[in-house]
Amino acid sequence: MDFIDLRHIVPFLVPIVALMIPIVAIVMGIQAKMRREQLLHETLRQLADKGQPLPPELMAQLTGEPVDRAEVHRRSMTTSLQVGAVNFAAGLGLTLMFYLMNPGSWLWAIGCLPGFIGLALMAVWWFDQRSRRNPPV
Repeated sequence: MDFIDLRHIVPFLVPIVALMIPIVAIVMGIQAKMRREQLLHETLRQLADKGQPLPPELMAQLTGEPVDRAEVHRRSMTTSLQVGAVNFAAGLGLTLMFYLMNPGSWLWAIGCLPGFIGLALMAVWWFDQRSRRNPPV
């Protein structure tokens, strides 16, 4: 086969390969999750066969429930602050970029959307921290 013959196939292969990458990633993620669950079930079965008590951490992994709700809430609030800061910074960057690209246009307002979402998430984090320090009576 000659390279000249392949030149006609390449425009069709590029989008096919580009679409296959996320599909392969999704399939691999599902396989990894199934394997992890299979190993967890196998471990629980071995513990039950030996008459060992089942640890609550393994049972929590199996059901998907958190072991310590306070820890989960604290992590979610920290995540809220981090996501809020990233959104705010991205919004600020988009606003500045679009304004510098075309100063007379309205495009700079596109950056306000993630910016205000970030501000809202940081406000939720701040109000939650404040309510924890001064719980209502």
